[in-house]
Amino acid sequence: MRTTCLIFIAVFACALQNCNNAQSNITAEIADTIPLRYSFMRDSAITIDSLEIVFYIPVNASLELTSRRPLKSNDSIVFSCAAAFTLLDNGKIDGLFIENGTKVVSHVNRSLGGGIIISGRNSNAANRIFGTEMGKLLDSTLVDSMVANSCSFFQQIQMVRDGQPLVFRKDVSKFQRRAICVTNGKTMIVETLWPCTLQKFADVLKKSGIFNALYVDMGSWDEGWKRDDKGAIKTIGIMRNSTSRQSNWILFRQKAH
Repeated sequence: MRTTCLIFIAVFACALQNCNNAQSNITAEIADTIPLRYSFMRDSAITIDSLEIVFYIPVNASLELTSRRPLKSNDSIVFSCAAAFTLLDNGKIDGLFIENGTKVVSHVNRSLGGGIIISGRNSNAANRIFGTEMGKLLDSTLVDSMVANSCSFFQQIQMVRDGQPLVFRKDVSKFQRRAICVTNGKTMIVETLWPCTLQKFADVLKKSGIFNALYVDMGSWDEGWKRDDKGAIKTIGIMRNSTSRQSNWILFRQKAH
């Protein structure tokens, strides 16, 4: 079994020490509660404004996007969860979806304001979350560039943009929340342990020091999994009713030694 390469909380705190004040508002009190090193310790959550959140941060692992269900038997995969929304009427991926330079879905969703470019396997460039101006920026020039550079991409709701939480006045529903985040060049997953509104989640992400965050599919699609130090699979998610209907996933894969 390969050494597990996801640790969370401690690495996040170390990364934040290198951020400037505009990028991080994490308090000394929170930092003091973070253990020096833990792997897959879900109970080492941080509480901000009465909301418990947990970080999953890759160490020597790369982010991938796939339209094929990740296999738990593949021990190089150490984390997996749903990414883009799945359309209820036909079960297809919602929005522009590019997988390693191949356009899986060409249709742009004009109601989703964010997206993430996941760098190609042979690239050292950082993953990038950005506002798409409701899809207006996803023109042929950008799409062709992502395809040419073997990048991956999906559309979603942007939660935090350049250090500021977005406003979600209409959505008052409460679900467990999860987001893929990029802060100071580090890519990570952050999720709540309990249901909350989108606004609460966005506000807490900002206060935790997250600079850019993109939502991932939750509600009954919230099931994901992580691999612990001994290689055992730990399921994440609260509802987990529509796992069989998931259509796409993000995963962290351990890099070859």
